Amino acid sequence: MSAKKQLLAQYDLHHVLFNNVLADISEAEASKSLLEPMNTVKWIAGHLLWAQRNLVQIGGAQVVMPWRGLFHSGPGATAEDLNAPPCVMPTLQEIKNKWNEFAPAIRAGLENVPEEALNSVVPIPTPIAPYDNTLAGVWAFINDHQAYTIGQIGVLRRGLGKEGMKYS
Repeated sequence: MSAKKQLLAQYDLHHVLFNNVLADISEAEASKSLLEPMNTVKWIAGHLLWAQRNLVQIGGAQVVMPWRGLFHSGPGATAEDLNAPPCVMPTLQEIKNKWNEFAPAIRAGLENVPEEALNSVVPIPTPIAPYDNTLAGVWAFINDHQAYTIGQIGVLRRGLGKEGMKYS
């Protein structure tokens, strides 16, 4: 299997797992911090959506990420994130809806990335060293971030008294 097919398979899995890990979590539960200063399920879900902007950039999808000023993290924040106009916190359902609305366009963009482009070196800093600074390496790092962050929601889900996330 080519590197691109593996990266796309991970993208597809994360799409399914994002929806599965949020299943049956109410707005009240999503907004509850189990222990300060832990993030809420809603913030983490919004952060996952915010992080999709990296995949948008790789694939060139025509998607504008909403709520940029709410869900960024310090190391990955851009000037656009830091200077975003104030906005109202969306509901968990709104976050899920945007994720699902954007997914086909993001995937199509990623699918159109030429295989040979994956070996090109990109000047994007990551907090992990050593790391493969090719386009494929950046995409793999983003996929790892998605998996790790979905796992955080999985732990919070159990802390909320929910069943573990289903894979199917």
